[in-house]
Amino acid sequence: MRYMQVSSIIQRVNKKQCLLPTRSYVSQDDNESGVIEELCKGDQDLEKKLKILMLEVEVMRQDGRQAPSNLQKRHWEHLLSLSSRNQRSNYLLYLWKTEKSRENEKAKKEARRLEFEATKDEEIPKEHPDDLLYGIKHQSLFLRIRDQSINNFDNYRALKAMMFGQPVVIDCSYEQHMVWREALNAAKQMTFVFGDNRIHKDPFNIHMCNVNQEGEFMKQLRKNIPSLDEPWFPLNIHTKSYLDIFPKEKLIYLTPHCREELTNFDHDAIYIIGCMVDKINNEPLSLAKAKRDGVKMAKLPLDRYLEWGPGSKKNLNINHMVPILLDLKLTGDWEFSLQHIPRRKLMETKVMAMQKKLQNSPLAQEQVFKNLKFNRQSFREKRFKTKQTLYDDENI
Repeated sequence: MRYMQVSSIIQRVNKKQCLLPTRSYVSQDDNESGVIEELCKGDQDLEKKLKILMLEVEVMRQDGRQAPSNLQKRHWEHLLSLSSRNQRSNYLLYLWKTEKSRENEKAKKEARRLEFEATKDEEIPKEHPDDLLYGIKHQSLFLRIRDQSINNFDNYRALKAMMFGQPVVIDCSYEQHMVWREALNAAKQMTFVFGDNRIHKDPFNIHMCNVNQEGEFMKQLRKNIPSLDEPWFPLNIHTKSYLDIFPKEKLIYLTPHCREELTNFDHDAIYIIGCMVDKINNEPLSLAKAKRDGVKMAKLPLDRYLEWGPGSKKNLNINHMVPILLDLKLTGDWEFSLQHIPRRKLMETKVMAMQKKLQNSPLAQEQVFKNLKFNRQSFREKRFKTKQTLYDDENI
């Protein structure tokens, strides 16, 4: 009897499979062979290196390590440019996390869709047949504004700023001084700049100058903003220098390495912000660029209005600089405008974090006091030694 039930189930499954349309799937081997042909182009040494790299990634997958299940041509191209195994493993870990986050987001959307469909069939009972039902799926007193309408309104505000707004220049000439990860971070910051600017009450007319159209910065920016190259997109992108577009006497380069502070916002000036992530290279490149071009320079008065934390860099990202200038142009209040600076850089946040750490851990409190006591003793010993060397008769 049990055998007859199992056989009937198998027959039903086979019938359903016969009724389904035939599908053609591309195997992973075919995909890898296409990538090898496109990247290597007959180069035997490069083909051998790429095959070893593909084998290395496949071994990571078989061992259960964190490696993405699908790699595109640009991923293999970047993996070939990495010299060490540690760099490759870090990049594969980054791709794996990105892939998993997309899968989780897709699963959440599917769960919300199923939940909405489950509640869709539930009808609200009516007390009388002529009663009106109010809600999202029924009658409503308000007009529903969709995301596309809000997006069009924000783009209209940015287009209006392109005609009548004050220009601000984003200098994109520092890509050669950044590594690949820093260039991706700079593109992410530029995406935030565009979004923060167009939702402001009085946005800037943003000009990206010295842009390398084939660089990694623009490639990532096109991925973040797919409609970047459309003719209607409200952003000015120039491959030329800002000296060829604007008069030189109106330009002011904002760099943290100069001495002169920006006390008042000039509505007739054209401020320049360097688009660079300097986690590795800490040289004053923006100061050198401004001097080389003969442009006036200024820095934000951070020390005048804020108490900076020890060890914190005063180099701000472009997604912090542009909102500061936007609020400063609108209000003229430095204290209100500097609220966009990350709190982690300020002394107040570091003191609060230390107090919380000492309250939660008595051992940490004892350790801090021991370190303070040791520092005081070492300071006294050093002070005594300096006095002894200065006033000892034998040394004289």
